[in-house]
Amino acid sequence: MPTRQSYLPLFAVEPGMILAKPVVVTERGRAVLSLPEGCALTDAGIAQLRAHHAQYVCVSEDDPRSSIVREQQIAVQAARLEAIFHNADLEHPELRAFYDAVRAYRLV
Repeated sequence: MPTRQSYLPLFAVEPGMILAKPVVVTERGRAVLSLPEGCALTDAGIAQLRAHHAQYVCVSEDDPRSSIVREQQIAVQAARLEAIFHNADLEHPELRAFYDAVRAYRLV
């Protein structure tokens, strides 16, 4: 079954979920907690994330959607982003970076 990335707040995270992206929690400019991509979350790991005030994590989940439905939803989201950014000057580097980040987040 295909997988998708989901950004979840810590209250929705459960033991056994797999990190799709690494988690690095910083405090005063220093990394205080680091979990690698592919790490399976445990009760202790989730407790550490909460103790260090992490707000969300990106996990990999099974994607029950068919390929047709998935493509349709991606097309709808892409059209919505185009409408939102239609007046934006995407030649501006910071704005382009923001647009690319939003697009990467929404089109999964």
